[in-house]
Amino acid sequence: MNLRGHASILRAVAVAALLTAAAISPAAAHGILERSDPAANASVPAAPKRLVLWFTEPVDPVLSSASVLDGQGRRVSGRAVVGEDRRSMRVEVDAEAAGLYTITWQVLSTVDGHVTRGAFVFAVGRPAPDAASSQTAPPDPLAVAARWGAFYAAILLAGSIFFQLLVLRPTERRAGVPAGTAGRGTATGVLRRLQVAASLVLIATVTAEFALTAASLIEASLPQAVARGLLWPLLFGTKAGWSALARWGLAMLLLLPPGRTGRVVQSAGLLLMIGTAGLAAIFRSLTALASPTHTLHLILVVGVSLGYGLVNAIRRPPEVDWVPALAAAGLLAGFTLTSHAFGSGPAAIIADWTHLLAAAAWVGGLVALFVVVRTRGAAAGSATHSAASALTPILVSRFSMAAALSLGILVLTGLYGMWLHVPGLAALTGTPYGRALGLKLLLVLALAALGTMNHFVFRPRLAAATGGARPPGHRRFLRAVTGEIGVGAAILLVVAVLTITPPASVVAPSAAREPLRLAGLAGPAGDVRVRLAIAPAKPGWNVYEVDITSGGAPLSGATRALLRLTHLDVPLMPVTVRLLGRDGGRFTATGGELSLPGWWEVTVIVRRASRLDDATAFPLRLGVPPTRPSDPAALRLLDRARRTAGTLRAWRQVEELTDGRGNVVVTTFEFVAPDRMRYRTSGRQEAIIIGARRFTRSDGGPWEQDSLPDPLKVEGPALYMREAQAVTQGRLADCEGEPCRVLLWEAPGGSAAFAGWIGTRSGRVYRLLMVAASHFMTVRVRDFDAPIRITPP
Repeated sequence: MNLRGHASILRAVAVAALLTAAAISPAAAHGILERSDPAANASVPAAPKRLVLWFTEPVDPVLSSASVLDGQGRRVSGRAVVGEDRRSMRVEVDAEAAGLYTITWQVLSTVDGHVTRGAFVFAVGRPAPDAASSQTAPPDPLAVAARWGAFYAAILLAGSIFFQLLVLRPTERRAGVPAGTAGRGTATGVLRRLQVAASLVLIATVTAEFALTAASLIEASLPQAVARGLLWPLLFGTKAGWSALARWGLAMLLLLPPGRTGRVVQSAGLLLMIGTAGLAAIFRSLTALASPTHTLHLILVVGVSLGYGLVNAIRRPPEVDWVPALAAAGLLAGFTLTSHAFGSGPAAIIADWTHLLAAAAWVGGLVALFVVVRTRGAAAGSATHSAASALTPILVSRFSMAAALSLGILVLTGLYGMWLHVPGLAALTGTPYGRALGLKLLLVLALAALGTMNHFVFRPRLAAATGGARPPGHRRFLRAVTGEIGVGAAILLVVAVLTITPPASVVAPSAAREPLRLAGLAGPAGDVRVRLAIAPAKPGWNVYEVDITSGGAPLSGATRALLRLTHLDVPLMPVTVRLLGRDGGRFTATGGELSLPGWWEVTVIVRRASRLDDATAFPLRLGVPPTRPSDPAALRLLDRARRTAGTLRAWRQVEELTDGRGNVVVTTFEFVAPDRMRYRTSGRQEAIIIGARRFTRSDGGPWEQDSLPDPLKVEGPALYMREAQAVTQGRLADCEGEPCRVLLWEAPGGSAAFAGWIGTRSGRVYRLLMVAASHFMTVRVRDFDAPIRITPP
């Protein structure tokens, strides 16, 4: 293939990646039960009339279910109904008697298409047993076998195509092997048979995988599900179905013979699938394309696909075309569609796809190299094959370089995936996902060791071949490659387990996750830096730990540290905790002051001799507060705060953002309505934005100018009040001499929670706290309508 052909592949792959990534928003991986009402292992005085479950990500409303069983195993619940936010599920309960009740649930995630199951118990009128709730069941061996077969077949199919394109044909062309020679035809034929077999196995295993998924979700036999039309929502409305359709279609295209007719159908079918996938990504749904609104779009895609197929058939077909290579890459993208990475953002999606491409080039290419070298070795010494068999050392050398590149890509993308899905080293041994990942890492090391031996030991021996004789070490080389293939198959088996096991980041015990999440709430207090850790960060007895540093070193001298704990939901008196000083600027204490769930403000006070106290405050939300309807008075005050923010001419605000791991960024903003902003971060980044013009610089360097896609419209704190839910009133406070009311609300879907200090006379927002899954924010607003001028630098 010439450079133009390679460029076509790269462009097509890039377009497909962008179309896929553009449709994705970051989310959790697997729908894990986050909380419930009644809670797991709770004891309630009377049987509830309704059970509510909340999950970490949206679930399918049709294919998700839950049921409640009494102590005799009888079902005492109605049909589960998924809420409008897709994260909650309600189940009506018809139970009166005291006793133990068991809840079982299973959900299909709309983010990554994975099925998650679990169970827990609660008691009515009696103590509940101290038993952990079950979040996931061990992987079904049949599901693992089907997934492994699909993975292995896809890796072999894609890897043999990549090998033929990038290793075999360039080597033969460089050596001047004529297209019609027996050696060249034999290699092509054996690879073609390998690809046909892999395509057939792939179709069979994907079918089995989809059937197992359907059987686990649909409460009917497969024939009944087909007769009632229950399969179609799963096939066309979920990522599991889309993934199966993509892999079926592309495997069938790769089954087509390489003749002119097969070429027409293959190229047209590939463009049709790319066009349909692009439309589905743009309109966020495959089922949306069935509406009359999109008929013209589909007709256009079909027309372009058929036209290109005819044009591709008229010209003389080269021996290896870009169509099979792109179809193979798309086939691997079908696995990414239901991977953990699909819920983690565009970068994770592209990394996962690249990981699969590199695995196919290495493991699948190994099988292709094995069958080609074995075929050439068997024919070595004959008059018709001697020249071709002499290419074996060159083939091995070229593949060795490709394998080394693939290994580097696998290591980089694998480490990135590990960073995403494993919260810490303890999770490698403390969760099923972590243990499987550890086994995979060991197998990859073994595979790399075998590859290194082949490269540095057997490859030089093969290079000693002369004429048409079988190279020395040929048999040992094939044995070593066989070992590599076996280890590669074992790795893919572990991968099959990993892909249907929830990541460690979402199933690690909450008691282990929460201290990690709150192990480093960091912020400035005057000229020092404070780091606060609270464990286990639950209502009840906690351990407090504060580190105070100055210039990166522990603060020395006569220093004391205190905590002021203020509950924001109810008007309790703030509690002050005196911390005991340790070596190295560390202060600790234990106590049960955080006994109530809900919103807290934790202020760290640094007290030094002969100077005023310095302080910094952090938001803290303990436990799982009950879902409450919005308070009308709170809604009115919040609406007034929105309108007041829209009337401000200028103001300043300071924002502190910490990730819970000891990192903090402090940003000072200046705003002038309607479209001017200036800010400076603690990392010495500066920017001035006026309308659509933006000026930036770092570390006091020269200013650079660029343009924004849309002109700036300053909103200030009103930005965090959009579509506020569960708005309630908290305690009264004082804000620079004005009485304030603390308002509490949540963002849509519960992705973040806010506490805001609103002036009861002016409607101004003086302070704002936010708690989200991975960061904590404190905002202070001041200098309302000050004479601020923002001009270009």
